[in-house]
Amino acid sequence: MRVAIVGSGRLGSRLGRLLAAAGHDVFFSDSDLALAEAAAEAAAGAAVRVSAGSGDGRARSGPPAEAAAFGDVLVLAVGWEAFPTVVAELGGALAGKIVIDPSNPIGERDGTAVMVAVPCGLTSPQYQQHVLGAGVRVVRTFNTKYPNELLDLGIAGQRGGARADMPYWGDDDEAKKAVVPLIEDAGFTAIDAGGLSEAR
Repeated sequence: MRVAIVGSGRLGSRLGRLLAAAGHDVFFSDSDLALAEAAAEAAAGAAVRVSAGSGDGRARSGPPAEAAAFGDVLVLAVGWEAFPTVVAELGGALAGKIVIDPSNPIGERDGTAVMVAVPCGLTSPQYQQHVLGAGVRVVRTFNTKYPNELLDLGIAGQRGGARADMPYWGDDDEAKKAVVPLIEDAGFTAIDAGGLSEAR
């Protein structure tokens, strides 16, 4: 599958590495192109391989707009508060796309992580769906593990070890079905946790 990673920081770089190792074509992007390039190089050179697969996915890098055009599925691996800005910059390129939202409502104040109140009593992915618009198919997943933990657990699962559970939420059943193989290929056991309203 063609997977675009928008945001090649701690989470995006590690998730993309797992998916590239599983044989998916991964396009890393970031407002800082050097980050995207470094993530693509790390993914291309990773020793991680899926025991039952070829592990021959390609990793490339470029600006977010090119990534959005490339991907069958987009991972918006950006901070919760940056989400609306990134969506506005990508504009109509997201229409009809499956978007994986791994964000949590956490911001930073004076160097300290703080919880952010989600407006209107919505869950975090319900609000992100509102920001993205009705034409975008949101699936929330990959948000329950710290980045280093995600990589370590994913590698273990890909190499035949015990697989950690990875819940996913969404209101679009077809989008959820499309994302399940990515969760499994990343080395996890996909657990359907329900709709976006249940992702609290």
